[in-house]
Amino acid sequence: MATTSSQCAARIQARAEKDNIDLSVLHFLAEALTSISAISQSPIPPIPSFANASRIDTHVHPVPTWFRALQPLAAGRETPSWDIASHLSFKASHSIARSILCISTPQANAFPGEKEKTVALARLLNEFCAELVRVYPERFSWMAVTALPYVEESVREVRYAIERLGAVGVGVLTNHEGLYLGEEAFEPLWRYLQNRAEKGDGKEIVFVHPTDPVIRLDDGRLINSKPSPLRSGLGEFYFETARAISSITANRTITKYPNLHWRVSHGAGAFPDIADRFLLGFPQDAEEARRIYASRFWYDSAGPVYPRQIKGLLAHDVPVSQFVFGTDYPYGIGFWDVDANIGGLVDAEFLSSDQKEDIFYRNATRLWQGKV
Repeated sequence: MATTSSQCAARIQARAEKDNIDLSVLHFLAEALTSISAISQSPIPPIPSFANASRIDTHVHPVPTWFRALQPLAAGRETPSWDIASHLSFKASHSIARSILCISTPQANAFPGEKEKTVALARLLNEFCAELVRVYPERFSWMAVTALPYVEESVREVRYAIERLGAVGVGVLTNHEGLYLGEEAFEPLWRYLQNRAEKGDGKEIVFVHPTDPVIRLDDGRLINSKPSPLRSGLGEFYFETARAISSITANRTITKYPNLHWRVSHGAGAFPDIADRFLLGFPQDAEEARRIYASRFWYDSAGPVYPRQIKGLLAHDVPVSQFVFGTDYPYGIGFWDVDANIGGLVDAEFLSSDQKEDIFYRNATRLWQGKV
């Protein structure tokens, strides 16, 4: 029996209430519930042909209209519009069979310092993605967002998203309200995922996406710490990615939780340039960290990454087996030429045809092991 719009909204609200989440703290609740319900209620747009599509896009961001209104700017640029029909058309025109969705920055951190709103927003964003994948299971998979820096609530939300809604991983930002991923306070989340992996298929996937840097003052206030007047998307996001990798390395998060696999955006950003110098500070962990970078880190091509930037990873002995395909759709549209970005990989002379196919889809299939 088909679910009506009112039934969908009632189900979402009832489950939130069961988890002590007050969705009514969000002024756009009615609009959000309507948009989630509309995914299955609206006529399904014409589905393009995917007969020759095999690529798996591992870096993709749906943008609900209410989320765009909430966050009109992203990394200093206008937040792009998004809709299902346009996304399906984009996929078909670029031979993309499946896209792995995750909400982009600021994810649930649109209300800094406001716990109830952060928790409520995380739930609505996850319900949106889950409904989209439920209606289009052959074309999309998704990764859940968290309520970080609120750790107990994040563990609850991730459990709900994975076990009840079918998320195939977890998406986090490079920092959440000024706290980076290696913070001791975040350990319960990593411990929960590690335990799941040990009891399950041996692997949980964490997608790390950059966001704007902020500093948390002693009194709890958050201030913008971006040092350049240039918008973050022109470079600061790459430095943020380097800070996040540095954090989980320095605090041994990557070694303490050996079943976590880290899906890192934009070819690891600036980290390959600083890795050798950074690891001088951690001589006891350096070699193990390098092994992990080459085995449990997975680097996407959203960028532009190919043909030049990716060579920084190759110079660190990261094998092609750890490279995956990503477009950053729709945020990359208008920032770079998507065709040229993909072409940089297609035309990379230092990769064989077989290696390119690995990057376009086989590596992602291996990473998710039947989940996508």
